[in-house]
Amino acid sequence: MSAASRLPTIAGTITLGALLAGLTSLPSVRAFLVRYLGSRATRHMWKLTAAAFAIANFKNIPFVWHIRVLRGIFYQLYLQPTPQQPKHLFAPVITSSRNTLYDCDYNMHKSNSTYFADLDVARAHTVGCLIRTGLSRLNRGDEEGLPVEVIAAKGNFYVALGAVSCFFHKQIEPLQAFEIHTRVLSWDRKWLYLVSHFVKKGAVKPESYALQPWRKGKRVTGSQSEQDMKKHIFASSVARYCFKKGRLTINPEIVLERSRILLPRPEDVQLPPRAEASSNAVPSEVAPTPASDTATKISAAALASQVSSKLGDYAEHVSKEGIENDDSWTWEDMENERLRGLKTASHFDQLSAAHNELRSNEALGEYCDFW
Repeated sequence: MSAASRLPTIAGTITLGALLAGLTSLPSVRAFLVRYLGSRATRHMWKLTAAAFAIANFKNIPFVWHIRVLRGIFYQLYLQPTPQQPKHLFAPVITSSRNTLYDCDYNMHKSNSTYFADLDVARAHTVGCLIRTGLSRLNRGDEEGLPVEVIAAKGNFYVALGAVSCFFHKQIEPLQAFEIHTRVLSWDRKWLYLVSHFVKKGAVKPESYALQPWRKGKRVTGSQSEQDMKKHIFASSVARYCFKKGRLTINPEIVLERSRILLPRPEDVQLPPRAEASSNAVPSEVAPTPASDTATKISAAALASQVSSKLGDYAEHVSKEGIENDDSWTWEDMENERLRGLKTASHFDQLSAAHNELRSNEALGEYCDFW
């Protein structure tokens, strides 16, 4: 809904607030409040109102964002009791939140800029889950089998956010609850790509929770169709991370392998290419391995169906047999899903060409903000 169509609602809200403020300033109204609430309550009415507003907008209080992000990283790194299995590499991490009044813009729905603050928290949980053991093992000196240039590089291993984008589909209303589903989309030799979806709370419920087996999922009555899930999406985001040792960028597979969530690469298969090696290259045009040749001949829809079916069969097998370690999820399945996601990630990568669009010959004007 546009700002113009919301003007009556906005004007009505402001008018109502001004009316209430004016009424509370009248001596007769104040005497009435003192009679029923007491002098102490009325004396501190504005303080109580301010405290209630702060509690309702707690996540927007200064420095609370830092606590939210660090809490997610700390929990996943040190307090998560269940280790992640390779078969769950592409499974989402779900975080939940609510659209506070402070998050709303003049259109009276969630402001575009506030999506990124909530995404930071969601990705903190996801990335912390992915690297929970990998970076610590590498920084403790577990560099066996790594390339010579990585071993020779100076500095510690760390992860850095390289880019993020957000696509808005539907508005989130004031005080509306929502969930963010964040998972691994793909990776190449330089970047690890994550995809996040803002979803109506409770609309997309998993059948099980791999890291929280005590949680109850939905009953298996048939998976939701893609169209059914799409109608619950408020926004979608893609982000890419790189892993570094000092100033040297390293292959994400090094960290994923040290985190024990990457299946062993067959001996006759090479590493994936760098997506930015050719600015116009897309995954379907790159054939780094024999396995990739076969996979890229299959359409993205066919790969998605094949992988989803494989994961569904595996989940049913585990629920019936109670088996933790199973070979039904193979490296080829993982590679197919990586290549399928890379077709989307490659388009996101090409937005890097926006760096070439800065112009200096003429400007419309220059204006100063408050600070």
